[in-house]
Amino acid sequence: MIYLDHAATTPPDERVIEAMSACLRGAWQNPGAAYSAAGEARRVLRRARQTLADMLNAEAQEILFTSGGTEGNNQALALARGGHAVIGAAEHASVLNAAKRIGCAVTLVPPDPSGVVSAESVGRALRPDTRLICVQLANNETGVVQPVREIGALARAARVPFLCDAVQAFGRVPVDVKAMNIDLLTISAHKFYGPRGAGCLYARQGVPVAPLIDGGGQEFGLRSGTENVAAVEGMRVAAELAAADMPAEAERERALTGHFIKRLSALVPAARILGADAPRLPGLVAVLMPGLSSEQAIADLDLMGVQVSGGAACAARSRDVSHVYRAMGLSDADARCVLRISVGRGTTADDLTTAAEAVAEVYRRRAI
Repeated sequence: MIYLDHAATTPPDERVIEAMSACLRGAWQNPGAAYSAAGEARRVLRRARQTLADMLNAEAQEILFTSGGTEGNNQALALARGGHAVIGAAEHASVLNAAKRIGCAVTLVPPDPSGVVSAESVGRALRPDTRLICVQLANNETGVVQPVREIGALARAARVPFLCDAVQAFGRVPVDVKAMNIDLLTISAHKFYGPRGAGCLYARQGVPVAPLIDGGGQEFGLRSGTENVAAVEGMRVAAELAAADMPAEAERERALTGHFIKRLSALVPAARILGADAPRLPGLVAVLMPGLSSEQAIADLDLMGVQVSGGAACAARSRDVSHVYRAMGLSDADARCVLRISVGRGTTADDLTTAAEAVAEVYRRRAI
């Protein structure tokens, strides 16, 4: 199989698996226990917290371990309860649905046709009762990178906390919460070759984050529950590996997606890359194939040994039109004809040649 859905999840790196196995054998004690044998578990947590803080240019006490991006986004969104939130219309469902649940007024800021949410449009949406601004660093369905530095500067000037969902971007592009004026940020380990069920919420000191889960008061009293020490260790190792490989891997993945686009465009001139004129993550391409149902194409490609998606994996079984593509101005008919191709460490140029030819074959056979 040719796996081209790394935006949905990445395979755990073997070095991550080894580190987690060693941790399960040697640091299995409860890190909250007072006896010395639990010290190794506490050291694992401290080291991981510092590693992530260093990568984000944050302080260790600003890192809260979570189960992933969804939990972190839900916890951060609670800041808007009873007030008003300004949210990008193409945000992840964990942001949009949490905003509905907590009880706040929401202004959705649509992206332009290339998928970019401008700082100016965010500024126009602010109100006296705005309690939170939320714009992701990179969109999970198109890979479009947002101008978060400018949005963060606007938020800082307005004294409104700024939440940035960096789940799709962390490990692929550098993230500096101070330079980007970010107050709250979420990541998830399984997006950068770590384990599922591990992530973190960065919360700048002074931002009044409240617990989402009550219990024994772990994570500075902000996220109760005995920490998943092995998963945290896996996340640390995955983050360190991603940081070490980032420049070279970004260049390689950018070349791979460029190769795919060139080959597919030659075979299917009607193919259109979403966000083609915007800055994008190096390894993710969303391509509109006019007249070709993405649902049908994904099934056909799967039988041909090529695994792709039509958008967010969490909505893959839904027949609803992607809110991301709709927010970018696509008709419902076109939104149902988008394929998302996302490459990873194991992807080769030959894989993408094969994938482009397979997509073209399905297009010739299935397109209306």
